[in-house]
Amino acid sequence: MIWRSAYRSPLHPANAWWNEVRRQNRRMDHLLGGTRGPIGREFPLLNAWVGEEGLVVVAEVPGVTADDLAITVDGRNLTLSGSRQEAELPEGARQYRRERSSGEFSRSLELPFDVDVEAVKATFLDGVLEIELPKVAEEKPRKITINSN
Repeated sequence: MIWRSAYRSPLHPANAWWNEVRRQNRRMDHLLGGTRGPIGREFPLLNAWVGEEGLVVVAEVPGVTADDLAITVDGRNLTLSGSRQEAELPEGARQYRRERSSGEFSRSLELPFDVDVEAVKATFLDGVLEIELPKVAEEKPRKITINSN
């Protein structure tokens, strides 16, 4: 016999309590015009990968221009900050649902190695920011030549 948790039962009291919490959240969201955003989401969303030459960070920043962004490297910390303007509603319109946040943002990422700050490159296209952070020469792997007589 496969053991099943009592919490999976729709009749369990804990499920009834959570269902009521979800129902109340939906009601509040409807009453507030959908102004509540996703809880715990970071902005901007980041992807990062490490290669032999360094680290590449890609950030999705829709609705932001390159002039509204700032990138700083301080030691082993990368910080991406900026602001996103709130979309203006046409006269006489009222907000029905709002899920996109606006205002100032800042996101920091601890770097896995020291970066050659003078060689950092950033490109911005169609709301996607790509930052190339090359390793300092001391951090790059080097092939050691073996001499034999």
